[in-house]
Amino acid sequence: MEKIFIEQAKHIRIEYIKVYKNMNECESKIEVYKNQLMDIKKEIDNVDNENDFKEKLIIIEKNIKNIEIILKPHLDKIKNLEKSADTLFENIKERYPNISKDEIQNELIPHLIEIKF
Repeated sequence: MEKIFIEQAKHIRIEYIKVYKNMNECESKIEVYKNQLMDIKKEIDNVDNENDFKEKLIIIEKNIKNIEIILKPHLDKIKNLEKSADTLFENIKERYPNISKDEIQNELIPHLIEIKF
């Protein structure tokens, strides 16, 4: 397999690892919102009036929105990497039409294993 395909696969893998590490770093930020949501869940059972209930729902919505804001850039990057991987696969299949998906994987995996998390 041509070196350019191997290098593209390595680049995709490296970028995926970066996104994965960044998402793990965001875990503590998300944990704060998650804990707030768990507290609100406990409080909702004891809410007596509609206004308090609505207020709790607004807080829940804000927390969920904040979690989405934290995760969205990372999820977008993952989607882009998936598209890049699909394009790479299509390019390899175009260049080597008789090679199977398993053969492509068997050729690339040893090069990708070199890249550690």
